[in-house]
Amino acid sequence: MEAARILLIGRTPSAGASVSNTLIKHYPVITATSGKRAITLAHENAVRVVVLDAISMRTPGDRICEELRTALPSVSLVHLHPGPKASIQSQADVVLLHPVTPRRLLNSIESLLQDKSDDLLICGPFVINRTRRLLMANGQETPLTPKQLLLMETFFTNPCLTLDRRTLMEKVWQTDYIGDTRTLDVHIRWVREMIEADPSHPQYLKTVRGVGYRLDLPIIDSAVPLP
Repeated sequence: MEAARILLIGRTPSAGASVSNTLIKHYPVITATSGKRAITLAHENAVRVVVLDAISMRTPGDRICEELRTALPSVSLVHLHPGPKASIQSQADVVLLHPVTPRRLLNSIESLLQDKSDDLLICGPFVINRTRRLLMANGQETPLTPKQLLLMETFFTNPCLTLDRRTLMEKVWQTDYIGDTRTLDVHIRWVREMIEADPSHPQYLKTVRGVGYRLDLPIIDSAVPLP
């Protein structure tokens, strides 16, 4: 599993360079220059923490932070605020006032990651919270049944590999009987409805005719393959 992804929002490279450099040394970082763009990127990627560098944007950033909180309720927010303290109306999990030292920023992020240290499985733009049995995809949180969780774990830990029907039946339903796989087909349909923009034309979970299914991803963030 890869390190936690951080989404950094900032607009002035010279002012925000130290923040960006600090984050890049420790995490995979995605950057955006506006709250709107950040929300789109967060929906497309498995982002754990958003850092709003309002200092570099020369704005308090309280309104942007409110929009982020509404659109990304499960993502932790760190707000680098220009102050003054009395005027802050931020909805972020952590607010750091100017000047922000690298150590304070990193400590804040690590604290947030530890607070949300549920058993997460990250794969491409998707996240499964195994502790809470939740799928995070396309900006939505969807509860999973135990069988849905097992099926998705099987695909997420074997991205871009074709998994035949017998293997899927063994891993999820503990049987090698494939005389009737309608239950598997129904679960595949449910998974597609959760992760695909258009389930009838799947971009990720593909059918391999006569064999089984394959989870295609542009970026492979795999855990442990099948034995």
